[in-house]
Amino acid sequence: MIRRFCIVFICLIFSACDDGDILNISLDFDDELERCDNFESVYLLYNTREDPSEALILTLPKPTYDYLFTEVTPEGEPHNVEIGPGTGIRFNYRTYSNVIGSNVLCNELSDPSLVVIEDYETDGGNVKVTVTIVDDDEDGIPTELEDRNGDGDPTNDDFDMDGIADYLDKDDDNDNVPTINEDIDNDGDPTNDDTDNDGSPNYLDVDDDGDGALTRLEDEGPTPNPLNDFVPNEEGINVLRYLYNHPSANTEFADFGFIGNSYKRTTTSNFVLEDIGLDIIDATVIQLGNYIIEDTIEND
Repeated sequence: MIRRFCIVFICLIFSACDDGDILNISLDFDDELERCDNFESVYLLYNTREDPSEALILTLPKPTYDYLFTEVTPEGEPHNVEIGPGTGIRFNYRTYSNVIGSNVLCNELSDPSLVVIEDYETDGGNVKVTVTIVDDDEDGIPTELEDRNGDGDPTNDDFDMDGIADYLDKDDDNDNVPTINEDIDNDGDPTNDDTDNDGSPNYLDVDDDGDGALTRLEDEGPTPNPLNDFVPNEEGINVLRYLYNHPSANTEFADFGFIGNSYKRTTTSNFVLEDIGLDIIDATVIQLGNYIIEDTIEND
């Protein structure tokens, strides 16, 4: 998504300008922010562009404003902090002599080739921050479909009763075959794959081929992974043991335990500036952008 900010430079020395001589520059910034974490006392949250080289920079003191990147906000109730003396929060619009390289603004020692041409700083205004967190097990099944009881709350659906809600569980039936690998026909949808035609899709079936042997025990080991155990079928072609319903392939082996689980957590902080009072910026509200943190959460 691209936003356009209109920056208006007004000639202050009228003898050097004709009446109405206003320079309008369109600034094209994307909506993803970057952050410098290496400074001891502050975060620099910034957005840059090339041709011309410009930056929007928001300075936030550590650790006072850490919550702007961690605490979820109720719908319609963003965090609100003020820019101004005593807060330590600053907002600058800067132009530079050449292209701003990757992470240059985070360098303790500035790049000598990068010279600030113009630097405008506000002495007031507000920063509104909306923080959202989305957890996803990336198993190929949308979270809304993992609300199996249809009550609108996916946190109370746990098919295999392992203490991990289905929308955070990479292996919904605990058969040691990750849900995403139970998409047998590779159409991107594990919900329509039912090898034994018993009415339960494989990802919710502890005996995928219906041969009476549990899928997770049709694994010779030594690690829990039914996906690496093959047997020859009647045509001599190697097939996965846990999907082959045949007397030669229904042996249950030792229990090697369960595979581990992890899921992705995406935290998005959306920053909006209001009433910053910089004459060069022809806007009372600036959609500064989103700072996104992606973490992998490991379950014990």
